[in-house]
Amino acid sequence: MSDKKVEVKVMMFGGRRCGKTSVLAAMQSCFEEKFGRGNLMIYADDDDTMIKLEEKSREISSYFHNQGKSRSFTPDSAPTLDIIEYRFNINLKNKDSDGMIVDFIDYPGEWLDAKKYPDKYKMLGEMIKKVHIIIIAIDSPHLMEQTNSDEEDAVGQFNDNRNYSRRIGEWAKRNFSTKSDLAAKMVLFVPLKCEKYYHAGQMDILNKKIHKAYKDTFNFFTNNQQPYEVAITPILTCGDVDGGVEFDRFERDEVTKEIVLESEYQTPKKALYIFTKKMAEPKPLYCEQPMIYILSYVLAMVKIIKTNEKKGEGFFGGILRWFNETFFNVAAVEDFVQEQALIKQAMKKNDNGYEIFSNPLNF
Repeated sequence: MSDKKVEVKVMMFGGRRCGKTSVLAAMQSCFEEKFGRGNLMIYADDDDTMIKLEEKSREISSYFHNQGKSRSFTPDSAPTLDIIEYRFNINLKNKDSDGMIVDFIDYPGEWLDAKKYPDKYKMLGEMIKKVHIIIIAIDSPHLMEQTNSDEEDAVGQFNDNRNYSRRIGEWAKRNFSTKSDLAAKMVLFVPLKCEKYYHAGQMDILNKKIHKAYKDTFNFFTNNQQPYEVAITPILTCGDVDGGVEFDRFERDEVTKEIVLESEYQTPKKALYIFTKKMAEPKPLYCEQPMIYILSYVLAMVKIIKTNEKKGEGFFGGILRWFNETFFNVAAVEDFVQEQALIKQAMKKNDNGYEIFSNPLNF
């Protein structure tokens, strides 16, 4: 096996305070619970990642102190102010190697505004060329609540100001490739804070609203010459199958009864969550799925590269060159192929709001 470390880069898109860091903390816990007794293991690759995840885990755990149905709280109240990287090492217990580094790159959602942040916007456009996977994090309550009609695909009035759905669609058309001479990339739409809608049996409705809110982005991926693997993968950061933590309401003014808005962004100042039952600790659900999709992507690419490396042409002809240029080392991940059946078995594809929209890699 090669000594060179494998590094898979993941860029995370999403609005302010939508909960991306909470997801990463829960993702590590869920992945360990799903695979920890087997051959796969996950851990923070550096001290900065370890400290940030420990702080976020303590914050999440603090919600569960002195809990009660009458007690409400606002999770993820601190916005990201600059680029932050979270590096995870995925390794095999039976192999003495450096494993695979998955580098999640988070940035302030406001940087998608080309007029206010032209330099940052340009920098993001350059970064997208070097990443393998894009995660579009979605604040589900802002998507689902305060709609102007009863249609199932009606989108909440605060969605666009919070999740930047239209802006992401425009950004995709400007910066994603439409040429088939480059390698396949993967795009995951990841709805967060889905507990209320999961327990109410509304995940299919959530899926419909995602298609409506991000229709320009989905239209871009339809019939695109560039092979994009595209999926919707909802997760529950705190709650579990039987309930626990759910979105309750947006805070309203005691006098006017109107939703209190942040003046700059025109989004609700506080999204209040409650406990529907007493829980001793957070019990995240499906938070391992984005990492399962990432591993499936890597293994699918390895298979295609091994099949096409002698040809150097065809639909996936540019994969080997592009991965070499972006520091992806095929030899160093071949040992992970033996875990492919287990990973594939653990992948959710088409229930509870999950959907594989575009599947050139045949997941």
